[in-house]
Amino acid sequence: MNNKKLLYTLLLGATLTSCAEVEICERDHPHQGDVNFTYTWNKPEDKPNRMGVLCYRVVGQWKQVAEVNTDDLTLRLIGETTITPENRPNENPDEGDNTGGDNTGGDNTGVTEPNEPTEPTEPTEPTEPTEPTEPTEPTEPTEPGTGTTPPPFTPTVKIPRGYYKFATFPLDNPSIDYSELEQFMKNDAKDYPLQNVGLSYKVYDIKDPKLNKPLAWQDFNPYAKYIQPDVEPLYYDSTVVQRVRADRQTTFEFKPKILSQNIDINFNIVKNTDEVEFKVTEVWAEISGVPTYIKMNTGYLDITKTSKMLFKTDIKPSNPDDNGNDTNENKRIACHGNINVTGVVNVQRAYGETLEDVRKKIYGPGIMQVVIYTEVYNPKTGQTFPQKWQGIINLYNTLNKAKLMTTTSDNKYVYRNGEHGTINISAEILLDGKTVGNIDKGGDALDRWIQTDSDINIDI
Repeated sequence: MNNKKLLYTLLLGATLTSCAEVEICERDHPHQGDVNFTYTWNKPEDKPNRMGVLCYRVVGQWKQVAEVNTDDLTLRLIGETTITPENRPNENPDEGDNTGGDNTGGDNTGVTEPNEPTEPTEPTEPTEPTEPTEPTEPTEPTEPGTGTTPPPFTPTVKIPRGYYKFATFPLDNPSIDYSELEQFMKNDAKDYPLQNVGLSYKVYDIKDPKLNKPLAWQDFNPYAKYIQPDVEPLYYDSTVVQRVRADRQTTFEFKPKILSQNIDINFNIVKNTDEVEFKVTEVWAEISGVPTYIKMNTGYLDITKTSKMLFKTDIKPSNPDDNGNDTNENKRIACHGNINVTGVVNVQRAYGETLEDVRKKIYGPGIMQVVIYTEVYNPKTGQTFPQKWQGIINLYNTLNKAKLMTTTSDNKYVYRNGEHGTINISAEILLDGKTVGNIDKGGDALDRWIQTDSDINIDI
């Protein structure tokens, strides 16, 4: 009897060991399942061409990124360092290898040589190398930097069975930095857990030539760098933990939501031309407090990592000329800007600060700067000259009214309240051709404009 128990125990142990080994198999094994993904879009016309899907097995940790063609929902697994577009192997090997480096292990001259040696007609014997049809395995390499053509898109892909969390995100967004996701793919989960992973918007210095339309102005809120104006919408969705079973096909559905907001910004300029005649030609603005970091596991935005965005406003004079431009006689201009951002968060209240202290800040998130370009008429010469005025406002009260974002219970993250928002700035800019002033309507709830700079000071 004891011998039977011993034999049973040994057989059971062998079976369990066998299953454990099967769980970590990663390709072409009966203990894999076929998966594919479907997408439901609120606005199908705005969907990205390619979406990435993070496939993360939570037990018996395994991870990979799938690339999905959103037109026909075919997909393929891609390598850990081919998430960023510039690192991805070339689809067409005839166009050259864009992975960088000599990954084939050979010398480039050695590749061109075999073309000229027509004399190797004798190498008809090397027909034997036709057996390396088995290296079709390297064409599937999801391994990074192999320099090979990526695998073809297929209706499903195989991944090891188990319990997975799936998250989808735009794969070819040029405004996004995918480096943390790439690090997550490379490192062990215990050293680089999913909750520490996020996608970031790329940021630029004001003088960086890659920043669209940089302005020659003095930045009175230099706490952070800039993101590109009009960034592409950022789509995201994730699933709860789902099971992938062996030897069967499972379809997982995504309903991606846009994490970014389309925001209208409205404010007015009131002109006093009693002493100086002038007209407004252009108005540019900069808004701060744009979250740049998106948590991969939740889609929440980190309010401790914010940036700024430049944008040009449309100006609508109340009494325009025939071309819709401002005139010397006009007294009022409505300014409107429209931006696509993740949102706008307010200036933060530090420990020990009063509400009055917070409202006086002109540094950090929730601050807007404007640059007003004018043409001022000089009666002494009968000519006009350009003059630039700069003002700044803390939008503390305005943003509270706008209710663009909701803050999580731990006060570390926010998520947007809808795809569209509006920032209506009640405070009006009073411009008299000499200074940028403020029309005071009274009350503490009104944010105030402050003049910060004028590029020309001429006694008229």
